[in-house]
Amino acid sequence: MAFAMSVTTYRAHILTPVSAASPTNGAGAWRDWVDGRLDVESGKIRSVGPWRRTPRYTDLRPHLMLPGLVDVHAHVPQLPVCGVHPDNLLDWLQKWTFPLESRFRGARARTLSAGFVREMLGHGTTTAALYTSAWPDSVTACFEAARAARIHAWIGPPLMDDDDAYRSVTTAQVLDEARQLARLDSPSLRFAVTPRFALSCSPDLLRGAAHLAREFNLPVQTHLAEQREECREVRRRFGRRYLDVYDRAGLLGPRSLFAHAIWLTDRDWQRLSVAAVAHCPTSNLFLGSGVMDWWRARSARVGLGSDVGAGPDLSIFRVARTAWIVHSMAGSAPSAAELLRAATLGGAHALGFHDVGSLEAGKCADVVLLDAARVIPPGAPDVESTDDLLSRILHRAGRSSIRQVYVSGRVMVDNSRGES
Repeated sequence: MAFAMSVTTYRAHILTPVSAASPTNGAGAWRDWVDGRLDVESGKIRSVGPWRRTPRYTDLRPHLMLPGLVDVHAHVPQLPVCGVHPDNLLDWLQKWTFPLESRFRGARARTLSAGFVREMLGHGTTTAALYTSAWPDSVTACFEAARAARIHAWIGPPLMDDDDAYRSVTTAQVLDEARQLARLDSPSLRFAVTPRFALSCSPDLLRGAAHLAREFNLPVQTHLAEQREECREVRRRFGRRYLDVYDRAGLLGPRSLFAHAIWLTDRDWQRLSVAAVAHCPTSNLFLGSGVMDWWRARSARVGLGSDVGAGPDLSIFRVARTAWIVHSMAGSAPSAAELLRAATLGGAHALGFHDVGSLEAGKCADVVLLDAARVIPPGAPDVESTDDLLSRILHRAGRSSIRQVYVSGRVMVDNSRGES
Protein backbone atom coordinates (compact mmCIF):
# COMPACT_ATOMS: atom_id res chain seq x y z
CA MET A 1 0.00 0.00 0.00
CA ALA A 2 1.45 3.38 -1.04
CA PHE A 3 1.41 6.33 1.33
CA ALA A 4 1.51 9.98 0.31
CA MET A 5 4.54 11.89 1.55
CA SER A 6 3.78 14.56 4.15
CA VAL A 7 4.18 18.19 3.06
CA THR A 8 4.89 20.91 5.64
CA THR A 9 3.83 24.43 4.71
CA TYR A 10 5.36 27.59 6.19
CA ARG A 11 3.99 31.12 5.98
CA ALA A 12 6.51 33.93 6.41
CA HIS A 13 8.16 36.92 4.77
CA ILE A 14 10.44 35.07 2.32
CA LEU A 15 13.55 36.49 0.64
CA THR A 16 15.87 34.54 -1.62
CA PRO A 17 18.47 35.11 -4.32
CA VAL A 18 17.54 33.57 -7.65
CA SER A 19 19.79 31.04 -9.36
CA ALA A 20 19.20 32.03 -12.97
CA ALA A 21 18.15 35.11 -14.86
CA SER A 22 14.70 35.39 -16.39
CA PRO A 23 12.86 38.13 -18.32
CA THR A 24 11.26 39.25 -15.04
CA ASN A 25 14.00 38.97 -12.42
CA GLY A 26 17.28 39.65 -14.24
CA ALA A 27 20.65 38.22 -13.26
CA GLY A 28 21.58 38.37 -9.59
CA ALA A 29 18.11 39.37 -8.43
CA TRP A 30 16.31 38.58 -5.18
CA ARG A 31 12.70 37.49 -4.84
CA ASP A 32 10.74 39.05 -2.00
CA TRP A 33 7.36 37.72 -0.88
CA VAL A 34 6.09 39.78 2.06
CA ASP A 35 3.43 37.11 2.55
CA GLY A 36 5.11 33.99 1.25
CA ARG A 37 4.60 30.25 1.25
CA LEU A 38 7.27 27.54 1.44
CA ASP A 39 6.29 23.88 1.01
CA VAL A 40 8.78 21.26 2.25
CA GLU A 41 8.64 17.54 1.48
CA SER A 42 11.24 15.00 2.59
CA GLY A 43 13.71 17.76 3.43
CA LYS A 44 13.44 19.39 0.00
CA ILE A 45 11.63 22.53 -1.11
CA ARG A 46 8.60 21.42 -3.07
CA SER A 47 7.44 24.93 -3.98
CA VAL A 48 7.94 28.56 -2.94
CA GLY A 49 6.10 31.75 -3.81
CA PRO A 50 3.33 34.09 -2.71
CA TRP A 51 0.86 32.89 -0.10
CA ARG A 52 -1.93 30.58 -1.26
CA ARG A 53 -4.58 29.40 1.14
CA THR A 54 -4.20 25.96 2.70
CA PRO A 55 -5.94 24.47 5.76
CA ARG A 56 -2.77 23.49 7.63
CA TYR A 57 0.44 25.50 7.91
CA THR A 58 3.01 26.85 10.36
CA ASP A 59 2.61 30.61 10.66
CA LEU A 60 5.99 32.30 11.11
CA ARG A 61 4.86 35.82 10.25
CA PRO A 62 6.10 38.55 10.46
CA HIS A 63 9.54 36.99 10.61
CA LEU A 64 12.03 36.88 7.73
CA MET A 65 12.92 33.60 6.04
CA LEU A 66 16.23 33.45 4.13
CA PRO A 67 18.38 30.59 2.81
CA GLY A 68 21.00 29.15 5.15
CA LEU A 69 24.33 30.96 5.06
CA VAL A 70 27.51 29.57 3.47
CA ASP A 71 30.99 29.94 5.00
CA VAL A 72 33.58 29.11 2.36
CA HIS A 73 36.65 29.23 4.63
CA ALA A 74 37.03 28.23 8.30
CA HIS A 75 39.43 26.24 10.48
CA VAL A 76 37.67 23.88 12.91
CA PRO A 77 40.54 23.54 15.44
CA GLN A 78 41.03 27.30 15.64
CA LEU A 79 37.72 28.30 17.23
CA PRO A 80 39.34 28.62 20.70
CA VAL A 81 42.02 31.00 19.40
CA CYS A 82 39.60 33.65 18.07
CA GLY A 83 40.72 37.13 19.11
CA VAL A 84 44.04 35.95 20.57
CA HIS A 85 46.96 38.35 19.99
CA PRO A 86 46.86 39.65 16.44
CA ASP A 87 50.29 39.52 14.81
CA ASN A 88 51.67 39.02 11.34
CA LEU A 89 50.44 35.80 9.77
CA LEU A 90 53.59 33.70 9.94
CA ASP A 91 54.33 34.53 13.60
CA TRP A 92 50.65 34.07 14.57
CA LEU A 93 50.64 30.59 13.04
CA GLN A 94 53.80 29.51 14.83
CA LYS A 95 52.97 31.00 18.24
CA TRP A 96 49.27 30.23 18.58
CA THR A 97 47.73 28.21 15.78
CA PHE A 98 50.08 25.29 15.23
CA PRO A 99 50.32 24.42 18.95
CA LEU A 100 46.52 24.44 19.16
CA GLU A 101 46.12 22.28 16.06
CA SER A 102 48.74 19.80 17.26
CA ARG A 103 46.36 18.84 20.11
CA PHE A 104 43.29 18.54 17.87
CA ARG A 105 42.98 14.78 17.66
CA GLY A 106 41.24 11.83 19.34
CA ALA A 107 38.46 12.58 21.82
CA ARG A 108 39.32 16.29 21.78
CA ALA A 109 38.75 16.44 18.01
CA ARG A 110 35.41 14.64 18.31
CA THR A 111 34.16 16.92 21.08
CA LEU A 112 35.36 20.15 19.50
CA SER A 113 34.17 19.23 15.99
CA ALA A 114 30.64 18.65 17.28
CA GLY A 115 30.82 21.92 19.23
CA PHE A 116 32.09 23.79 16.16
CA VAL A 117 29.18 22.59 14.03
CA ARG A 118 26.68 23.61 16.75
CA GLU A 119 28.28 27.04 16.98
CA MET A 120 28.23 27.40 13.20
CA LEU A 121 24.54 26.52 13.04
CA GLY A 122 23.87 29.01 15.82
CA HIS A 123 25.15 31.74 13.51
CA GLY A 124 22.87 30.58 10.68
CA THR A 125 25.50 28.77 8.60
CA THR A 126 24.35 25.50 7.05
CA THR A 127 27.09 24.94 4.44
CA ALA A 128 30.84 25.39 4.84
CA ALA A 129 34.38 24.67 3.62
CA LEU A 130 36.39 23.47 6.60
CA TYR A 131 40.01 22.74 7.50
CA THR A 132 40.67 20.20 10.26
CA SER A 133 44.09 19.58 11.84
CA ALA A 134 46.74 17.50 10.10
CA TRP A 135 45.88 14.40 12.15
CA PRO A 136 43.77 11.92 10.13
CA ASP A 137 41.37 11.18 13.00
CA SER A 138 40.48 14.88 13.16
CA VAL A 139 39.12 14.54 9.62
CA THR A 140 36.88 11.59 10.47
CA ALA A 141 35.69 13.46 13.58
CA CYS A 142 34.67 16.45 11.50
CA PHE A 143 32.92 14.28 8.92
CA GLU A 144 30.97 12.60 11.72
CA ALA A 145 29.87 15.95 13.19
CA ALA A 146 28.88 17.32 9.79
CA ARG A 147 26.97 14.15 8.89
CA ALA A 148 25.04 14.21 12.18
CA ALA A 149 23.96 17.79 11.49
CA ARG A 150 23.09 16.98 7.83
CA ILE A 151 25.01 20.01 6.57
CA HIS A 152 26.83 20.34 3.25
CA ALA A 153 30.59 20.79 3.56
CA TRP A 154 34.06 20.50 2.15
CA ILE A 155 36.38 18.98 4.77
CA GLY A 156 40.11 18.40 4.55
CA PRO A 157 43.31 18.24 6.62
CA PRO A 158 45.98 20.90 6.03
CA LEU A 159 48.64 19.05 4.06
CA MET A 160 52.15 19.93 5.33
CA ASP A 161 55.59 18.38 4.93
CA ASP A 162 57.84 21.35 5.72
CA ASP A 163 60.23 21.58 8.67
CA ASP A 164 57.92 23.93 10.60
CA ALA A 165 54.95 21.52 10.60
CA TYR A 166 53.76 20.24 13.97
CA ARG A 167 53.97 16.66 12.68
CA SER A 168 57.17 14.92 11.68
CA VAL A 169 55.96 13.26 8.51
CA THR A 170 57.22 12.44 5.02
CA THR A 171 55.65 13.67 1.79
CA ALA A 172 54.69 10.12 0.88
CA GLN A 173 52.94 9.60 4.23
CA VAL A 174 50.96 12.85 3.90
CA LEU A 175 49.72 11.85 0.45
CA ASP A 176 48.98 8.28 1.47
CA GLU A 177 46.86 9.49 4.40
CA ALA A 178 44.98 11.88 2.13
CA ARG A 179 44.35 9.08 -0.35
CA GLN A 180 42.86 6.91 2.42
CA LEU A 181 40.71 9.78 3.72
CA ALA A 182 39.40 10.49 0.21
CA ARG A 183 37.14 7.45 0.71
CA LEU A 184 35.00 9.70 2.94
CA ASP A 185 33.98 11.78 -0.07
CA SER A 186 30.26 11.97 -0.93
CA PRO A 187 28.00 14.33 -2.90
CA SER A 188 27.11 16.52 0.12
CA LEU A 189 30.26 16.00 2.24
CA ARG A 190 33.26 16.43 -0.03
CA PHE A 191 36.77 15.44 0.94
CA ALA A 192 38.82 18.48 -0.05
CA VAL A 193 42.48 18.20 -1.00
CA THR A 194 43.92 20.92 1.24
CA PRO A 195 47.54 22.04 0.84
CA ARG A 196 47.75 24.46 3.75
CA PHE A 197 49.61 27.10 1.78
CA ALA A 198 52.67 27.11 -0.44
CA LEU A 199 55.09 27.66 2.46
CA SER A 200 53.95 24.49 4.26
CA CYS A 201 54.48 22.28 1.21
CA SER A 202 57.36 20.97 -0.84
CA PRO A 203 56.98 21.06 -4.64
CA ASP A 204 56.50 17.28 -4.53
CA LEU A 205 53.62 17.61 -2.09
CA LEU A 206 51.93 20.29 -4.19
CA ARG A 207 52.21 18.15 -7.32
CA GLY A 208 51.03 15.06 -5.44
CA ALA A 209 48.02 16.95 -4.08
CA ALA A 210 47.06 18.05 -7.58
CA HIS A 211 47.40 14.48 -8.88
CA LEU A 212 45.19 13.17 -6.06
CA ALA A 213 42.51 15.76 -6.82
CA ARG A 214 42.50 14.84 -10.51
CA GLU A 215 42.52 11.11 -9.85
CA PHE A 216 39.46 11.16 -7.59
CA ASN A 217 37.74 14.28 -8.96
CA LEU A 218 38.13 16.07 -5.62
CA PRO A 219 37.90 19.78 -4.82
CA VAL A 220 40.99 21.74 -3.75
CA GLN A 221 41.17 24.43 -1.06
CA THR A 222 44.18 26.45 0.01
CA HIS A 223 45.42 29.95 0.90
CA LEU A 224 46.74 32.49 -1.59
CA ALA A 225 48.55 35.81 -1.23
CA GLU A 226 47.27 36.70 2.23
CA GLN A 227 50.15 38.93 3.37
CA ARG A 228 53.02 40.70 1.64
CA GLU A 229 55.74 39.04 3.72
CA GLU A 230 54.21 35.64 2.91
CA CYS A 231 54.29 36.46 -0.82
CA ARG A 232 57.92 37.58 -0.60
CA GLU A 233 58.86 34.36 1.16
CA VAL A 234 57.06 32.29 -1.50
CA ARG A 235 58.98 34.14 -4.20
CA ARG A 236 62.27 33.58 -2.36
CA ARG A 237 61.64 29.87 -1.80
CA PHE A 238 60.05 28.89 -5.12
CA GLY A 239 61.50 31.53 -7.45
CA ARG A 240 58.10 32.55 -8.87
CA ARG A 241 54.89 34.37 -8.01
CA TYR A 242 52.39 32.78 -5.64
CA LEU A 243 49.69 31.80 -8.14
CA ASP A 244 52.37 30.51 -10.52
CA VAL A 245 53.50 28.06 -7.83
CA TYR A 246 50.01 26.55 -7.63
CA ASP A 247 49.47 26.66 -11.38
CA ARG A 248 52.79 24.94 -12.09
CA ALA A 249 51.83 22.19 -9.63
CA GLY A 250 48.45 21.68 -11.33
CA LEU A 251 46.32 23.15 -8.52
CA LEU A 252 44.61 25.95 -10.47
CA GLY A 253 41.30 24.82 -11.95
CA PRO A 254 37.49 24.94 -11.77
CA ARG A 255 37.33 22.89 -8.54
CA SER A 256 39.89 25.09 -6.73
CA LEU A 257 39.06 27.54 -3.94
CA PHE A 258 41.63 30.14 -2.89
CA ALA A 259 41.26 32.02 0.39
CA HIS A 260 42.22 35.71 0.76
CA ALA A 261 43.69 36.51 -2.68
CA ILE A 262 44.81 39.99 -1.65
CA TRP A 263 48.22 40.69 -3.19
CA LEU A 264 47.52 39.76 -6.81
CA THR A 265 48.13 41.30 -10.23
CA ASP A 266 45.63 41.89 -13.02
CA ARG A 267 47.07 38.84 -14.77
CA ASP A 268 46.54 36.76 -11.63
CA TRP A 269 42.88 37.74 -11.52
CA GLN A 270 42.41 36.87 -15.18
CA ARG A 271 43.73 33.36 -14.51
CA LEU A 272 41.64 33.00 -11.33
CA SER A 273 38.45 33.46 -13.36
CA VAL A 274 38.27 29.65 -13.70
CA ALA A 275 38.33 29.14 -9.92
CA ALA A 276 36.61 30.30 -6.73
CA VAL A 277 37.74 32.81 -4.11
CA ALA A 278 36.99 33.07 -0.39
CA HIS A 279 36.76 36.70 0.75
CA CYS A 280 37.68 36.94 4.46
CA PRO A 281 37.57 40.63 5.48
CA THR A 282 37.21 40.13 9.25
CA SER A 283 40.33 37.96 9.32
CA ASN A 284 42.22 40.30 7.00
CA LEU A 285 41.55 43.24 9.34
CA PHE A 286 42.55 41.27 12.45
CA LEU A 287 45.93 40.26 11.02
CA GLY A 288 46.45 43.50 9.08
CA SER A 289 46.70 41.60 5.81
CA GLY A 290 45.09 44.09 3.43
CA VAL A 291 41.88 44.31 1.40
CA MET A 292 40.94 42.02 -1.47
CA ASP A 293 39.93 43.75 -4.70
CA TRP A 294 36.20 42.91 -4.73
CA TRP A 295 35.56 44.18 -8.23
CA ARG A 296 38.34 42.18 -9.86
CA ALA A 297 37.39 39.15 -7.75
CA ARG A 298 33.94 39.13 -9.35
CA SER A 299 35.50 37.51 -12.41
CA ALA A 300 35.77 34.37 -10.25
CA ARG A 301 33.11 32.66 -8.12
CA VAL A 302 33.22 34.56 -4.82
CA GLY A 303 31.96 33.47 -1.42
CA LEU A 304 32.49 34.82 2.10
CA GLY A 305 34.67 33.15 4.73
CA SER A 306 34.82 33.67 8.48
CA ASP A 307 38.40 32.33 8.57
CA VAL A 308 38.02 31.33 12.21
CA GLY A 309 40.25 31.68 14.18
CA ALA A 310 41.80 34.84 12.68
CA GLY A 311 38.19 35.89 12.17
CA PRO A 312 36.49 36.81 15.49
CA ASP A 313 33.57 34.38 15.21
CA LEU A 314 31.52 32.26 12.80
CA SER A 315 29.03 34.99 11.84
CA ILE A 316 28.79 35.34 8.07
CA PHE A 317 26.47 38.30 8.66
CA ARG A 318 29.43 40.00 10.38
CA VAL A 319 31.72 39.03 7.49
CA ALA A 320 29.30 40.52 4.93
CA ARG A 321 28.93 43.69 7.01
CA THR A 322 32.70 44.05 7.35
CA ALA A 323 33.10 43.59 3.60
CA TRP A 324 30.69 46.48 3.05
CA ILE A 325 32.65 48.66 5.49
CA VAL A 326 36.13 48.01 4.07
CA HIS A 327 35.03 48.41 0.46
CA SER A 328 32.95 51.47 1.32
CA MET A 329 36.04 53.08 2.83
CA ALA A 330 37.79 52.36 -0.46
CA GLY A 331 34.97 54.17 -2.26
CA SER A 332 33.40 51.19 -4.02
CA ALA A 333 31.12 49.24 -1.70
CA PRO A 334 29.09 46.37 -3.19
CA SER A 335 25.35 46.52 -2.56
CA ALA A 336 23.68 44.67 0.30
CA ALA A 337 21.98 42.46 -2.29
CA GLU A 338 25.33 41.47 -3.79
CA LEU A 339 27.00 40.77 -0.44
CA LEU A 340 24.10 38.73 0.92
CA ARG A 341 24.05 36.82 -2.34
CA ALA A 342 27.74 36.02 -1.82
CA ALA A 343 26.84 34.87 1.70
CA THR A 344 24.29 32.40 0.35
CA LEU A 345 24.00 31.39 -3.30
CA GLY A 346 27.43 32.75 -4.26
CA GLY A 347 29.10 30.65 -1.60
CA ALA A 348 27.15 27.57 -2.66
CA HIS A 349 28.27 28.04 -6.27
CA ALA A 350 31.87 28.57 -5.12
CA LEU A 351 31.72 25.14 -3.49
CA GLY A 352 29.90 23.50 -6.39
CA PHE A 353 26.79 22.71 -4.32
CA HIS A 354 23.79 23.36 -6.54
CA ASP A 355 21.14 22.07 -4.14
CA VAL A 356 21.64 24.74 -1.46
CA GLY A 357 22.11 28.52 -1.25
CA SER A 358 18.63 29.68 -2.19
CA LEU A 359 14.99 28.93 -1.45
CA GLU A 360 13.96 27.40 -4.77
CA ALA A 361 12.02 24.29 -5.72
CA GLY A 362 14.10 21.12 -5.60
CA LYS A 363 16.74 22.46 -3.24
CA CYS A 364 17.38 21.42 0.35
CA ALA A 365 15.20 23.22 2.87
CA ASP A 366 18.11 24.97 4.59
CA VAL A 367 16.53 28.03 6.16
CA VAL A 368 17.39 30.86 8.54
CA LEU A 369 14.46 32.60 10.24
CA LEU A 370 15.24 36.13 11.45
CA ASP A 371 13.24 37.96 14.10
CA ALA A 372 11.59 40.81 12.21
CA ALA A 373 11.58 43.12 15.24
CA ARG A 374 15.35 42.81 15.63
CA VAL A 375 15.93 43.70 11.99
CA ILE A 376 13.22 46.38 11.81
CA PRO A 377 12.65 47.58 15.40
CA PRO A 378 9.38 49.23 16.48
CA GLY A 379 9.30 52.85 15.38
CA ALA A 380 11.68 52.32 12.45
CA PRO A 381 10.75 53.82 9.06
CA ASP A 382 8.68 51.56 6.82
CA VAL A 383 10.63 49.37 4.43
CA GLU A 384 10.60 51.03 1.02
CA SER A 385 11.94 48.23 -1.22
CA THR A 386 13.65 44.86 -1.28
CA ASP A 387 17.02 46.63 -1.50
CA ASP A 388 16.11 48.65 1.58
CA LEU A 389 15.19 45.49 3.51
CA LEU A 390 18.37 43.69 2.44
CA SER A 391 20.39 46.68 3.62
CA ARG A 392 18.76 46.48 7.05
CA ILE A 393 19.45 42.75 7.20
CA LEU A 394 23.09 43.31 6.20
CA HIS A 395 23.68 45.93 8.87
CA ARG A 396 21.53 44.57 11.71
CA ALA A 397 21.27 40.78 11.44
CA GLY A 398 23.38 38.50 13.57
CA ARG A 399 23.17 35.71 16.10
CA SER A 400 20.80 37.62 18.39
CA SER A 401 18.27 38.03 15.58
CA ILE A 402 18.17 34.34 14.60
CA ARG A 403 14.99 32.60 15.78
CA GLN A 404 15.38 29.27 14.04
CA VAL A 405 17.72 27.41 11.71
CA TYR A 406 16.55 24.48 9.58
CA VAL A 407 18.74 21.95 7.78
CA SER A 408 16.92 19.85 5.18
CA GLY A 409 13.64 20.84 6.80
CA ARG A 410 14.68 19.82 10.31
CA VAL A 411 14.89 22.44 13.08
CA MET A 412 18.50 22.46 14.30
CA VAL A 413 18.42 25.74 16.24
CA ASP A 414 15.33 27.06 18.01
CA ASN A 415 15.60 30.30 19.95
CA SER A 416 11.83 30.90 19.92
CA ARG A 417 11.01 28.36 22.61
CA GLY A 418 9.29 29.66 25.71
CA GLU A 419 7.59 32.52 23.90
CA SER A 420 3.92 32.99 24.56
